[in-house]
Amino acid sequence: MTTEQDSERLLAAAKIIWLALLGSLALYLVVGRLAAPRFASPMSGETYAVLRTALIALGIVTLIAAKYLRRLILGAGQDRRATVPQRYASAVIASLAMSESVGIYGLVLYLLGKNEMDLYLLVGISAAAMFYFRPRPEEFRGLSQPGS
Repeated sequence: MTTEQDSERLLAAAKIIWLALLGSLALYLVVGRLAAPRFASPMSGETYAVLRTALIALGIVTLIAAKYLRRLILGAGQDRRATVPQRYASAVIASLAMSESVGIYGLVLYLLGKNEMDLYLLVGISAAAMFYFRPRPEEFRGLSQPGS
């Protein structure tokens, strides 16, 4: 197998992972809607408000960190043990996983507080971030060019 075939295979795998993670966001919506009516929240309104603020702030920090982590992994050109395709796949998967966590925060908040807006808002933000961090062949090819 040539290096170009390896590159295409890694890019295809990153796209499959991206689609699977996007699909899991839809699953969070379904699970939340089905499980929330049967789930009794053990916390008071005041405790929920503190948790809500903390998880929304954590979501913002997570998305900012995902962008910097992606840049850090892609900029690790000095590390010759990892090839450009491996670094690109790692950067994409790490940023997508961090974006996914924001959707999980929304599911947790919905189960605990029954506020649909928390679920839809955080899953929507997560989906937008996943679209932003999606694997892009042109970005990958730009990294693969000599002198990048």
